[in-house]
Amino acid sequence: MTKQEWNNFILALGGSFLQSWEWSEFQERVGKSVFRFSGEEWVAQFIKNKLPGVNKFYWHCPRGPVVANSDWPIANSKIQEIIEQIKKSVGKDVIFFRLGPEWELANSEGQMANSKITSPQPSPSKGEGELLKKLGFKQLPYDIEPSQTLILDITKSEDELLAQMHEKWRYNIRLAERKGVQVKFTQSDCVNFEQYFEEFYRLVSEGTAERKNIRHYPKEYYRKQLMINTSTPPNPPLQGGQAGANFYSPLTQRPASLSLQRGERAGGFKIVLFIAEYENKVIAANIVVLFGGRATYLHGATSSEHREVMAPHLLQWEQIKYAKSQGCAEYDFWGIVNEHTIDKRGKSWEGFTRFKRGFGGRKVNYVGYWDYPLNKPWYFLYRLVQKFRR
Repeated sequence: MTKQEWNNFILALGGSFLQSWEWSEFQERVGKSVFRFSGEEWVAQFIKNKLPGVNKFYWHCPRGPVVANSDWPIANSKIQEIIEQIKKSVGKDVIFFRLGPEWELANSEGQMANSKITSPQPSPSKGEGELLKKLGFKQLPYDIEPSQTLILDITKSEDELLAQMHEKWRYNIRLAERKGVQVKFTQSDCVNFEQYFEEFYRLVSEGTAERKNIRHYPKEYYRKQLMINTSTPPNPPLQGGQAGANFYSPLTQRPASLSLQRGERAGGFKIVLFIAEYENKVIAANIVVLFGGRATYLHGATSSEHREVMAPHLLQWEQIKYAKSQGCAEYDFWGIVNEHTIDKRGKSWEGFTRFKRGFGGRKVNYVGYWDYPLNKPWYFLYRLVQKFRR
């Protein structure tokens, strides 16, 4: 399957950017191996990760698999097919694989009025996660990617979006405009990219130093992530064992049952760095990913200086407007405090959650991440170590 064929399938199903071909290219740039699998009306992209301190690995499928139909009997057969393909493909050094399908739980807040922009990856009808439990999966008691988030319907007019915000957020946006805060954006092929990237990382580093519970990635991780936009030659079809990503059981065409979803209406992968300047100094910066019909607020950093000018509020608002201009239907704030999982990040995320909720949107709960043990003694030891580390 070529890059275009893979992405077209993901886009047609409204799948996450974490399952896009571009995201796998980024993972390879930071030294990871990527493995792609597909079957009848499903695809799954896995990243191979090393466990610390031992020569053992696990495969991680972020926001995947992406399936065309997650009704109980059909989803059951697809997950079983994935299990069998993985078992045939992994080495003895892989002790488990992890799935995190973008299935919404029944306790998510009400669906958006326009059903076409709602994620077409519903939870199986017979109980949230029951399918995975019965197949031998173990649920993680903490998040990898956020299992609870806020998604804003941005098909509404700007006036409607402002009206549904908390009144203080509208005031703060106007205040930032009156104070002269300027919002700009850049991409990796722009002349000002290096300048703004350095400012972004300065803010990230300062924020980590000030907040004990906040961690950040190495500088080159962010740089390589933002370089996803850099054009690369078209990818030939990949076969197992060829250099680069490994691909198994190619799906040669989209199933006839698939209709156009939000993804195909708005285009492919794009990653953008936004900055907010005040008095010629960058005081806030965010990274936003656009894929299909959804924009995702992925990373953010804010200076402790000039908080009174409310730059983060205006920055988010300009990002939302930009996403609208690019044809997106949804804006994902990418994570709020999850009341249902044990995670030490909870306290440190309370402020972020309050900030994000002020813009409106509906709360969405996903089924979370689930491990399938391939080597049960090693997996038991891994979970025991993780319990004490967290």
